[in-house]
Amino acid sequence: MLRFRPFPLLTLFSLPALALLVILGFWQVQRMTWKAERIAAFEARGQLADFRTAICTDFDGAFGPSVSGPAPLAGETLRLYALRDQAGWVRVGLMPVPACDPSGEPGYVFVETAFESLAGGGRATPRQWRIEPFPAAGRFAGRNDTDTNQWYRFDAVAMARALGVDPDRVHPVWARADTGLPASLAQTPPARHFGYALTWFGLALALVGVYLALHIARGRLGPGRPGGAKD
Repeated sequence: MLRFRPFPLLTLFSLPALALLVILGFWQVQRMTWKAERIAAFEARGQLADFRTAICTDFDGAFGPSVSGPAPLAGETLRLYALRDQAGWVRVGLMPVPACDPSGEPGYVFVETAFESLAGGGRATPRQWRIEPFPAAGRFAGRNDTDTNQWYRFDAVAMARALGVDPDRVHPVWARADTGLPASLAQTPPARHFGYALTWFGLALALVGVYLALHIARGRLGPGRPGGAKD
């Protein structure tokens, strides 16, 4: 018969650690699956030639199609702080678009016109766009300064008014530059999440191995004496 007399304190600390490692491993597997599905949806989104179709069409996928324009603007542009590959200012303007309903009133959509890196190097002008919800403000984003045209939070109402347009006529989405796979999907591909999962599961197995080896070495885990004799 197998005899097992666990060390109380070692067991008390090992069980939560083992549970945490296993949870982290399964979490990485879930992240891998989710990210693979998002990448597949992005690659299958298709392409359109006009903004009205992109804005007025409901798409089943996670991403709307890429839009090639053209993107005629109405009025001036605003400077919205953003982190892309590097920090910089996104130039945002309003573009008139026909109404989705032929009997309705034409509206406007925010559109990115350029990206200016804080490190210099001029402007990067987009040639394609993708329709997305307004970007959420970061937890530590600063306050917008309308006097100096420096915007740190995407405030659609205030931005529309700053550009001289009724906010009610602005669509609740914007057209940002489409430069390929979003950084949130490209920086950590599914294969890397799989590697992280193997790491966490490997550490869990190592913990179990060390735990059992220590008990075997101290005589607390092994065959029991014949007849159930005790020490």
